Amino acid sequence: MKSNMRRLIIDKLLTEKEYVAFEEFELLLKVSAPTIKRELQYMREELHAPIRYSRAHNGYYYASGALQTAEERKLRIGKGGKAMPAKGNDTTRPNIVASRLSKKQWYSSEELFVLTSTYDLLGALEVDRSSALATELPPLRSRVLGLFTLGGTAPRELMRRVRVVERRVVFQEPATFETIGCALCEKRRVRISYYSWRTDEHSTREISPMRLVHYRNRWYVDAFCHLTQQLKTFQIENIESAEILTTSVKRMVLDDVARELDAGYGIFHGKEIKTARLHFDGRAAHYVLREAWHPKQRVQQLDDGSLMLLVPYSDPTEIVGEILRWGSRVEVLEPQELRDQVSSEAERIAALYKESTKAGSRD
Repeated sequence: MKSNMRRLIIDKLLTEKEYVAFEEFELLLKVSAPTIKRELQYMREELHAPIRYSRAHNGYYYASGALQTAEERKLRIGKGGKAMPAKGNDTTRPNIVASRLSKKQWYSSEELFVLTSTYDLLGALEVDRSSALATELPPLRSRVLGLFTLGGTAPRELMRRVRVVERRVVFQEPATFETIGCALCEKRRVRISYYSWRTDEHSTREISPMRLVHYRNRWYVDAFCHLTQQLKTFQIENIESAEILTTSVKRMVLDDVARELDAGYGIFHGKEIKTARLHFDGRAAHYVLREAWHPKQRVQQLDDGSLMLLVPYSDPTEIVGEILRWGSRVEVLEPQELRDQVSSEAERIAALYKESTKAGSRD
């Protein structure tokens, strides 16, 4: 008897009976006790079947869960054998894997990306034994793994054959990150010592944290700055020290915070929003379509195969770098000031390399 058929029989017994003794599994399956235990363990861990054991009744049972039809249960357990309907009212049947009710043959690209990334990120976090989630991570990761059921391949085998490569460097935030997080939850103001790399200045401020934001592998805190009486965004790694005060935060509606700050971070951040009109040639167009420069960007595909990208921005510093990344494949059409900035930066880069070449020839 194949594993799929054994699991169908186990499912049938647990569905039809309130409690099933281990000896009953042995009688019907006609396999060794270790084999039955492996099947039960597989159904629990890989299929997330809600199988429980009752000492009082000396038997196994299904914990009550969401609805699931016999056909759906068959698809989750395996391909072998015919679906065996349960007795009684179908609405009492347990759910082996609540999120696996789809009869799709394969995942969408977004589903596979999210599942694989989540599994990998939980695994990376699990290595840190000091994590506040240390005891919760193994079952959570097992639950995510249990969602890999399409394609007819065992979840662990499928995970070995799918890889998501992220340009992400694990960076340990300073102790101020925890302080800001606690203040956010306690709705308290914070006195911070802040370093601005743009102006190369240190300042002391009192802020009311509104929300934490992760952008491009960095953490920021959106806060009301009581020094400037404005909403500001502070980079966590530039907060040199932080002290939680007893004073309550300034009350603000988060929607108002979003309206003022959600133009974006980095190249998009600020009230005065401009729009960069960028023309990419045909060779770059296909790749640019997969680029997310801004949630409100607009793309126009032209008849000659080239592409026009319209991107909101405020601070030109980072967008100039993004544009230069594409080299001669992109041209800034407007605004003129951004075009001039990109041109000037390109000239400085060229001059730098010319100087380096001259120095090398002299050596």
